[in-house]
Amino acid sequence: MTHVQKYLAYMLITGILLLAGCGGGGGGSAGSGTVTVSVTDMPINESDIAAVCIAFNRITVHHTDGGNIVAPYSPSPAQVAPATHCMDTPVWDGTSPVPPVRLDALGGPVTLALAESIQVPEGRVTWVRLHLIPGESYVEDNTGGQHTLICPSCEPTDNNQERGFKLNRTFEVAADTHIGMTVDIDLRKSLTRQGGSDTYVLRPTARMLPDEDLGTIAGQVDESVITSLGGTTYSGSDIDTGCAAYVYAGHDVTPDDYYDGSPVANTASVKYDTATSAYRYAIGALLGGTTSSPEPYTVAVTCDADDPEADESLNFTAAQNANVVAGQTETADF
Repeated sequence: MTHVQKYLAYMLITGILLLAGCGGGGGGSAGSGTVTVSVTDMPINESDIAAVCIAFNRITVHHTDGGNIVAPYSPSPAQVAPATHCMDTPVWDGTSPVPPVRLDALGGPVTLALAESIQVPEGRVTWVRLHLIPGESYVEDNTGGQHTLICPSCEPTDNNQERGFKLNRTFEVAADTHIGMTVDIDLRKSLTRQGGSDTYVLRPTARMLPDEDLGTIAGQVDESVITSLGGTTYSGSDIDTGCAAYVYAGHDVTPDDYYDGSPVANTASVKYDTATSAYRYAIGALLGGTTSSPEPYTVAVTCDADDPEADESLNFTAAQNANVVAGQTETADF
């Protein structure tokens, strides 16, 4: 069994770990270390949803010896921009509240550090709890409409203001060291529409790994491939193609859709890069191996819409094998 298969067996957790951005110093003081957590996500179906905006206010980290460590979500204005947050102006002036995080905009190499250099006593962290601001999260559709977004497992109640989403995740913090963690949120599985209403429900699903264990698969997709698969080519405004690259654990995997039980390890949207005049994708948060023993993956591209709740037959390109080394980017062009 590969590292990826072991990981998929026990690390796919129903939950979401979006940690609050806070300023912090460098190395930890004696008896403590620092932790930075970045977030990314698997993309949603962009034909229906324009933005997923999540409002956070604080995070609680539980340490076996140090008790609860509470960090407010308080990024600097320089850390908040339209590329990563839901905002009507190009610059945030620092006035409360902080614009919601635009979760759907993250993915591939684009991650957002939401907790930077938090001082944590050396020893074991056993769980992290995320706190959302009630009534402030929302979804924007592609026609300009705004819809309420609720998270039943995340939001406080009258009887429990400390309630939030609790992720049971154990890791060790050593004195005078720094740990970087990346959380990959699966919006395809996490986000649904509530019956026939205008409300969206977030039932979070996420996975989390140390940064030092992760690698990336990235590449270009020829315009002829996008056209043949029924995608949308760039016409001067919209960079989205409606296409996506899918990656599967192991070599020689037959590409399949994203129904429950599928071997899809991660996905990334194919978008037009105006700087290079090319169509590109980048799939991050992949468990990597070593140079002598890389992790095997299979990658393919489709432009068909994919319903994660249904078993569908999608039209893919021919699949390519890829080998991922931690800390490196493997190229796979189509």
